[in-house]
Amino acid sequence: MSVAIIPQKDCNVRDIIERSPVAKVPNAEQMLRSWLRKSEEVWLGLHDDTVACVWGLSSSSLASNRAYLWLLTTDLIEHHKFSFVRHSQLVIEDALKRHEMIIGHVEYRNGPAKRWLRWLGASIGPPEETGYCPFVIRSRTWRSLQ
Repeated sequence: MSVAIIPQKDCNVRDIIERSPVAKVPNAEQMLRSWLRKSEEVWLGLHDDTVACVWGLSSSSLASNRAYLWLLTTDLIEHHKFSFVRHSQLVIEDALKRHEMIIGHVEYRNGPAKRWLRWLGASIGPPEETGYCPFVIRSRTWRSLQ
């Protein structure tokens, strides 16, 4: 068994969507393509060369000290979640050297995603009217200043 996180935007979008929780969501393929296009950094989580998850960071401008984190998992992630958590912690730790904070939203009923975010150091807020909870991951330097 080989687990790896690699920086790469090129992936089989249709295959990832078909094996993800959003497989039946209209326009899911176009939404993933859009996130891939507008993200400065994208990582593929691989298990034996098969994509288990894809996530990326997008910032609103080059001058921004914040990045927006998005994630899409496939059916493979549940079987190897602890390996992927450790690898993703290292990637986020590195990203926090370039960004003061990483922000995003998580669907309030998505327990596995919320656990992943907490393992990455996220503080998750209460659900908003949209059904999503905002979250923030701050760099250690920023946290120590507060």
